[in-house]
Amino acid sequence: MKPLIPVELLEKYLNGNCTEEEIALVKQWYHSFEDDYDYISGISKADEKEIEDRIFNRITENIEVDDKPVVRYLGILKWSAAAAIGAILLGAFYFVNNKKGASSQVAQVAPQQVEQVDITNNSNQIYKAVLPDSSTIWLSPGGNVRYPKTFAKNARIISMYGEGFFEITKNPLRPFIINGRSIITKVWGTSFLIRDNYRSNTADVSVITGKVSVSIKNNDQDNNVNTNLEKHELMLYPNQKAVYLVDKHLLKPAGIVNQPALKIWSQVNLSFDNKPLREIIPVLNATYGVHIKVANDRLNHYMLNADFAGFNLPDVLAALKKSINVNYQIKDNNTIELN
Repeated sequence: MKPLIPVELLEKYLNGNCTEEEIALVKQWYHSFEDDYDYISGISKADEKEIEDRIFNRITENIEVDDKPVVRYLGILKWSAAAAIGAILLGAFYFVNNKKGASSQVAQVAPQQVEQVDITNNSNQIYKAVLPDSSTIWLSPGGNVRYPKTFAKNARIISMYGEGFFEITKNPLRPFIINGRSIITKVWGTSFLIRDNYRSNTADVSVITGKVSVSIKNNDQDNNVNTNLEKHELMLYPNQKAVYLVDKHLLKPAGIVNQPALKIWSQVNLSFDNKPLREIIPVLNATYGVHIKVANDRLNHYMLNADFAGFNLPDVLAALKKSINVNYQIKDNNTIELN
């Protein structure tokens, strides 16, 4: 039986305080387990996920954010028995020993890096993200989306919470699946709106074009999602909506989509020839069903030549921001303030 290495030495190694002799000892100990059984593979998926979540939370808990969207590239931890010692190994050691009692060996857990993009919209504007397959997400304030830099060959699976409007590139051979806080949405069409917030007791999906299927998420679907259409899924077609009631654990159709609430996502053709902003804003309000107001009167005199062909409102606002240096904030009751 191989001897256990002192935990204090592992902590010293992780903190970079080992001598050359101690580093050699740790590496020698680690490589001595290459041909041994990987104890982590014997624990349940729930326990494995708990290890990963604990370590990931420890890594990210001290990251500070400001009022701008936060984009992070992350390595998802995949459990195997062949990589360098790190924080994962030490965290798994504590977890497995706490869960199962003293062990004769330290469980071997090691990460293979699968690079992820993690976007949190901490601003009060809509953030536009283009995915590796050229699909587009407009992420509302407070929303989060996480996706691999390269999609798998058999499916395009992302995670999200909050509110986001999607326009998905069609690819029947690689279904697009959104793994939400409480619902799973499989895309069989193109454009739709998802609202699935942690602070809300409901979640809903509204389809604009194409079709999607929606189902209630269960505990084991964080990492495993069936890419095929299943019998229990609720199919939605254009202008249809589904609502999930969290407290009642009930998913139900909700009739016709509230079109005024989705007008900001309409792609329209607008053009302005040397018009002041004070004349442009009423047209935008009428077209997209919103209330845009100007915080600084000097902006009303800005002149604009623009062709907004096929633009939705977030695209128009992004164009104004770039062209005449106008900023905006999304307020309550469908109000947008320009400043």
